[in-house]
Parts: sequence; C-alpha cells; structure tokens
Amino acid sequence: MKRNNKKVKTFTLIILVLIAFWGFISCSNPFLKDKKSEGYENQKPETYLFLHFESDTIAIQDTVMQNGQPIYIQDTLITTLDTTASKQELHWWGEDSDGEIIGYYYKWNFEPELTFTTAENAIFYVPIRQQYDVFEFEVYAVDNDSAIDPVPAKLTFPVFNSFPTINFKNRSNPTSSGDNPNVTTTTFTTRTFIWDALDPDGNETVMKIHWAIDDTTNWNVIERTNGVLPTEITLTENELTEGYHTFYVKALDIANAESNIIMFPDLNDDEVPNKWYVKEPKGNVLLIDDFAQDQINKTTQKFYTDILDEILGTDDKYSVWEIGSTFGNNAVNRQNALPYSPVDVEANLNYFDKVIWFSFLGKPHITDAGLSITKYIKNGGNIFIANGNEQSPDTTWLFTDIDSTFRLNPSGRLFPGTEVMANFNVDSSKNSSLMLTTGKLIGNRVSALVPGNEPGTKAIYNMVHPDSTHLAVPYKDTPAVGLLFAPDYMEGKSIYFSLPLHFCDGKENVKDVLNYILNEEFED
Repeated sequence: MKRNNKKVKTFTLIILVLIAFWGFISCSNPFLKDKKSEGYENQKPETYLFLHFESDTIAIQDTVMQNGQPIYIQDTLITTLDTTASKQELHWWGEDSDGEIIGYYYKWNFEPELTFTTAENAIFYVPIRQQYDVFEFEVYAVDNDSAIDPVPAKLTFPVFNSFPTINFKNRSNPTSSGDNPNVTTTTFTTRTFIWDALDPDGNETVMKIHWAIDDTTNWNVIERTNGVLPTEITLTENELTEGYHTFYVKALDIANAESNIIMFPDLNDDEVPNKWYVKEPKGNVLLIDDFAQDQINKTTQKFYTDILDEILGTDDKYSVWEIGSTFGNNAVNRQNALPYSPVDVEANLNYFDKVIWFSFLGKPHITDAGLSITKYIKNGGNIFIANGNEQSPDTTWLFTDIDSTFRLNPSGRLFPGTEVMANFNVDSSKNSSLMLTTGKLIGNRVSALVPGNEPGTKAIYNMVHPDSTHLAVPYKDTPAVGLLFAPDYMEGKSIYFSLPLHFCDGKENVKDVLNYILNEEFED
C-alpha cells in the first residue's frame, strides 16, 4: 500500500508541473497572445532635376555654395556651372517606393507661388534685367497619395545677359555693283526699313527698337506691344525732307543691353550705295522709266519728258521715277531697283493722280508691282502702261483684263508705216487724230491682246487690216494692242498698250495721244 501511495503522489506532482508550465507558456508566448497588426506609413517621393546644358549634362539632387560660386553635387560628382543664357531647358522626374508619381510642383525664386504640372520638362526664359543675376529653380514630386517631397530638387543659375544683334532683312535695301559703291539711291518721301533683331537669351527678350534719322543723339523708340516686336518702320514726309539722309537703328533687350548700330547708307559696306537722296513729289503726274538700258543715256525718257513739258509745262508739273535692273551682273542702275516693300511702291503711285509707265527691252517690273497697281486704280488712280517688251503680258494681272495673247510679229520684225487704229469713246474724227503709225522698225517680238469679258474692258487700239496697206505685215485680221480697263468696282482706269509707244510716232502725234489720255480720258 505504501508503494501505491507513492506512485499517486508522483503522478499528481507531474500533473501540477505540467499545468504550471502550460500557464507560463500561455502568459509569455507572444505568438499565443491576441495582438492587432499595424501597417507601414506612406513613403514620400523623391525628386530629381536634370539640366540640359551646352557644355555638359548633369543630374542635380542638392546645391551648395563654395567661395561664392554654386556647386552642384550628385553622389561624388562635383561640377561648377559657368554663366548661362536666359533660356533654360530643364527636365525632372520623381520616384516613389510605394506608389506612383502623379505630378510636380515647381517654382522660380522670382515667382510668388508654386505651379502644378504633369509634364517632366520645359523651356524657360528667366527675366534677366541686369548684366549678371542668379536664379533658382525648385521642383517637388507628388505621389498618388498626395504626398509631396519635403526636400525639393533645386538648381541655381548664374546668368550673364547676352547682347542682342540686329541686321537689315536680306535684300530689303538696294545694292550697288560692289566694286562701285559711290552711287546714289533716290526715293520719294516714303521709305520702309526692315530688320531682324535676335538675342541668344531668346528673341523674346528684345524689348525695344531705337531708330534715328541723321542724328544719333536723339533716338526714337518703338516698344514691344502685346508680345510683338515691330520688325519694320515706314518713314514718310513727316520724317523725310528733300536732301541726303542716313537711317540708324539698334535693338535693346530687357536688361537695356544695346545691340550694334546698323545704318543705311553704310560707307563701310561696298555692297550698298554710299548715298541716299530723298526727293519730294512734284505735280500730279508720274512718269515711270522701267527701261533700265535707257537710264544710261535717257534717250527714251527724254522722248516722254519732252512731250510732258509741252503738255504740262516744265514748272514742277510732273515727277520721274527710274526703276533700275537687278538682273545679271550687268544690271543697270541697280541702286534704284524696285523697292523691296510693296508699301513703298503703293506710296510712290499714290502721290500722283496719273501715271505713265513705259518699258521696252530687258525685264520690266510690271508683274512685281501688279498688286500695287491694282490697288492704285481701285482707289481712283489712273495709269497708262506702254510695255513693248518681248515678254508676253500676264493674263493674271488684275489691273487689266487680258484673256490671252499671241505673237503679233513671230519673225521679230514690224516695219515702219504700220498703222494702229484708235477706238476710244469719241467721234470718228477724234479717233482719226489719235491713230498711230510705227515710225521705226520694231525689231523685237511684241504681243497681240485678246480682251477678256470683264464689263468695262474695251479694245482701244487695233492693228490695221493688212489688206488695207501696201506693206507686208505678219499678222491677220485686226488684233488688239491696246486695252482700256474701267470696271464699275474700280474708281480709276488703266490703259495697257503692247507696243513701244516711242516707236509709234510716225505721224508725230504721240503728244496728242498722251494729251488726250491724261487730260480727257483720265478726267472722265
């Protein structure tokens, strides 16, 4: 019995030990304890900034100063950035370890507020307003939980202002022959100057144009307006008087840095005339000499001026405008070529009520001035054009109505004594007195005209039928060589004549024809 009691006691002790051990384990084992789990906090994004620079490309994470100069650090790389232009091309990006980047806030130190964008690059023009300045740019990445990088990527820009430059627009000024710049270009009291103003800091930083006539102590100012910088100026009689003149112009940028001064004429440039003469318009009739070869001896010009002297008088009753040639190396009177700006062509015509325009050999400028001529007659001007040139008239001209053309003399010869009938709206005796006859051999091909159907178009000169003359003539029927154009929508009139008028004075009555056109037809 004693042995059995001992076993019972031993078993009981073991049970108690196990219960105590289990209680201990239950109280100290963390895996058996009821414990709530906790998630990680959102990680803020990081921002990186990238500068596109001419001499190098570097990534920026922080900025420090050393000896007063900005030093840019990425890992162990240290780069010193020299002064740059005001145009800055920047790239940036962000990284987020537990999400994605949805955008960025950026700000320049001269801006009051941050700007949000989803773009990752942009081109900026910092507003440099002095010779040297320092600008700072910072950008913050934003993740999909609207967390913002607390430490922005920054970049500091030491900027040195670049000087603007200015040049006259190519071919906008008349030229000389190069080896002989000692010539004079002559204009009436309207002259347009056109330029290109550039700036390495961005053309948007060019803010003003200064110009002057003759005296550079008093500059006139043209401001950039609504973001647009004027690139030309038209001087008129308000600025130009009779005599020799020089035009000066320069550009100023936002920091008032000045460009070079350019001028016309320029004595240091052999490609342009050395002198510019302005003449005031005289009278209400303009004679245009568009026959460059004639401008050496002025023989044909004298034919017309002698007649105008008789019709109008010599006391400043008319003006002469010579249009030189620019075609080829042997161009004549190149310094007085047709103005580059149509504004000047229109102004020259508009100074006068009536215009006589003649051309012959060479390359006339009627087509080049076609739009200006159209505007002139639409607004009440009257023009007579005698174009005895081998080049055919242009059927697209709007200042007359030509359906088509053909060669009047395919062989290139039209003999003296050939008659040209007049058909103005006058009686037969008047038309008889206005009939023309070739007084010289026309040795170049000229054009016959087929009138268009525009109301107000009328053939006023026709070749006489070959059966009515003893001369062998190369044409058939009675082709037109002169057209009157006076539609209702035009306040003025034009007359186009396809023969060289100075070769049609066989009856010595060209004076009577011009007198009728100027003083009767153009007065009607």
